[in-house]
Parts: sequence; structure tokens; C-alpha cells
Amino acid sequence: MFCLDEDVLPYPGQEEFAPLCLAHMDESCKKEYWATLALRYCKGIGVRTIAKLLKHFGSAYEALENRRQWQELGISQACISAMGGDAWREGAKKEWDMAAGCDARILLWNCSLYPQRLRQLPDAPALLYCKGDTSLLGGPAVAIVGSRNASSQGRDVAFQLASALAAAGLTIISGMALGIDREAHAAAICQVGKTIGVLGTGIEMEYPVSNRDIYAGMKKTGLLVSEFSPRAPAAAVNFPVRNRIISGLSLAVVVVEATVRSGSLITARQALEQNREVFAVPGQAMNECSTGCQNLIRQGARPVFSAEDILCDLEETLRAWQGGPSPKIARKPAARKFERPKAETPKDYVDDADSLDGDALAATEKLAPNDESGRVLAYLRANKAAHIDSICQMLDITPAQAGSLLIGMEMLGQVRRLPGARYEVCHGNAG
Repeated sequence: MFCLDEDVLPYPGQEEFAPLCLAHMDESCKKEYWATLALRYCKGIGVRTIAKLLKHFGSAYEALENRRQWQELGISQACISAMGGDAWREGAKKEWDMAAGCDARILLWNCSLYPQRLRQLPDAPALLYCKGDTSLLGGPAVAIVGSRNASSQGRDVAFQLASALAAAGLTIISGMALGIDREAHAAAICQVGKTIGVLGTGIEMEYPVSNRDIYAGMKKTGLLVSEFSPRAPAAAVNFPVRNRIISGLSLAVVVVEATVRSGSLITARQALEQNREVFAVPGQAMNECSTGCQNLIRQGARPVFSAEDILCDLEETLRAWQGGPSPKIARKPAARKFERPKAETPKDYVDDADSLDGDALAATEKLAPNDESGRVLAYLRANKAAHIDSICQMLDITPAQAGSLLIGMEMLGQVRRLPGARYEVCHGNAG
């Protein structure tokens, strides 16, 4: 029997929980949250495995109650044994205490408000911490992403696109970074559709500090979400991981400005894998800030020159969603409520690396330590391509550790991800 503490509480069944902060949860809801944390901190169980268990059993508690059936789902006996031990309790209790000390609402996987688009992903987050208007998760949304070191023109384009789409009723999703992300949030926050910020930190962390005005506005009229523990600090590994949520919540992803090694391209790739539409703003010819967008267009992304382009392409989806005419664009230009920060790139800023040089390169290289990345490259050269599970076994590491390592190697241009969570060596690293 899986217990919250020492006492056995009633089985929660398949109830659909409303998102509440921990202090306001009833005992059955707390039990489901604790079961989710147990899965999260069990060694050898990664995000994909947790999602598989949730989809099969319907809740984290039910999954733990029936862990003897896990082998039928291809989960190793080692993971089953680890779940029966106590090693996971320390990490789970630490996050529980953090949640108890904050006012964030906890959106569990079996909550009625958990977005179906996100729930369908093979790596759907087991929970989301939320601050703001959670009803925004139920509407049609478009992600706008791009460089944190965006040009003035790129920022203006992001602002106008976000303003027009939000005025038409679409929710704008981005990652709360500087540059393009900030412009997208600032433009949409006062419009009909509002905006959702997906954090690469814990929900209690306001990062970067230059965006504190945006954070304040989002808590009042928008929504902030994070899958990380409430006080998780900014770490380079978190930002590429959170990008799957940005694309997963969206009908389409619009890349406004991106270099050839921008983290925004990871969001675009994930959008394609999730069967989302991908749009890219072409930008000026031979402008380094737009080379990533231009490459996306060469690979099949749809070029976008105005918000009308996006609405026209999504018209059938939006009409089906709303059961009526598709949204219309407000022609009145949006007024700028939030000022652009004077210091666009604080010295301690960590994000998903628009261009991998200097501090950004150093931060990203931490994702792919030389000894482990060298072993992976040698393994892939010998095997042409390999599934992430094979890489886990070869390195004797968990799926979460392998995912962080491979994301770092991908951002450094060492490996390329193939469909089905398989990887191969990039050209130039094959020798």
C-alpha cells in the first residue's frame, strides 16, 4: 500500500482535481500530489516513463498501487524495486515543503483543467505549478519565440504579431526570457487573448530580474507555469526542457528571430514532432539574426509576414475550436505598456543559448561533459544511430541525465535528434 505518511488514506479514484495550492488541497488531492512527487524522484524513472504510467493507470496514485504491473509496460525491475524503497522520499519531501510555503496552485495530470494538447505528449509534465489565470490553458494558443539578443526590428515584429493575434482572441505563449519573449508577453498581456509564460525556473523565481514588471502583470491578468520545483534556480539544462511545454500548449509556433544555433530552433523541432504548425519570419537577407528562421523556411516552415498569414493558415482549426467564424484582427495598433529593459543581457543571464559563445557556451557545455559526450560520440559513430535507452545503458545513467546530456550535445552541434528519440552524429563530428 502506498501511503502519504504513516496512515493509510482513502484511495482517490479517478477524481478530476481543480488546481489548488497545497494548503487548500483535501487529503485525496494531497495524496495524488505526493504520489506524483514519488514518481518524480524515483531513480531511473524519467518524464516519459511517468507520462506512460499516468496514461495507462489514470493517476499517479493508481500507478503506484499497481507497480507490480509495470513490467508489462516495459519498465525495468530495477525501477520497480527503487520505487518500493525510500531513496525518493528525501527529494519528494523537500519539494513538498517548498510547495507548502508558496501560494502557487498545483495542476496535476488528472486535473480537469490540464490541457488535452499537453496531456497527449509522450513526455507530458506530471504537474505544473501555476500563478495567474489558469482558464487560459483551455483556449487556442500560439507560441512566439526567438532570440533573447534580438534586433530592434525583430522586437517590433514580435510585439506587433503578438498584439494582433491576442487581439483576435488567441493566447500568446512564450518563455519569459528577454528579447522576443518579453515583447510577445508585453504585447499580449492587455489584449483579449492574454498570455502564458512557461518558466525555465521554479514558479517562485523571478528571472531574469529585468522582467519583474512583466512578472507582476502576468500574475494579475496572464498565467505563469513551471514544471520545476518552486524554488528551482536558473540552470542551462532547464530551458531546452521547458520548450516542449511551450510548443505542446500551442496550435503553432512562430519563430521571429533566431541564429543557426538558437535554442528557439529546439522549440521548432519539438513543435514538428508534436504535429504543430511552424512559422518563421524570414527577416533580412544575410542578416545573422535571421539565419535560423531562413533555414526553417528552407526545411518547410511557413514564412510569415503578418498576423493574417497565421490566422488564415489556422482558420479551419480555429473555426472548429470555437464552433463559429474564425477570429478577426483588430486594426488599431497596440500601445506599449511595458518599457524595454535598458540592460538587454545581464551578466548572470542563463538561457537556452541563442548563440553559443562566451558565458552561454560555457553554460551549455556543462550539459555535455567531455568524458560522457566523447563516449556518446564514439558509440554513435560505431552504431550510426541509437535510441536514448541504449545510450542510458551504455553510460549507466538515468533517462533524465541522458536527456540533459543529449540536449547539450545537440545545442553544441555534436548530435542530431531523429524521430522516435533516436540520435546520430552531426556532420563534422563523424570522423
